[in-house]
Amino acid sequence: YPTTLKKMKWAPQGLERISEWKRRVAPIPLVAIGGLNPDRLDGVFEAGANSAAVVTDITLSFDPEARTREWIEKTDRWR
Repeated sequence: YPTTLKKMKWAPQGLERISEWKRRVAPIPLVAIGGLNPDRLDGVFEAGANSAAVVTDITLSFDPEARTREWIEKTDRWR
């Protein structure tokens, strides 16, 4: 997904590339980052990411504490 945090020299990789990256780096854990929000997490984990990193979705939220709780709840099933 596109990120607004910083300018990247690579294009967003997309869900389809997560599986490919997972095969390339296994057994090293794969971290998904960039343009993530709780609604996108299921697809990211289903594609093979071991974890997800977030900055902007929380820091730009009207209520960062509530948004953090939402992230934690959404990732419960994947831990």
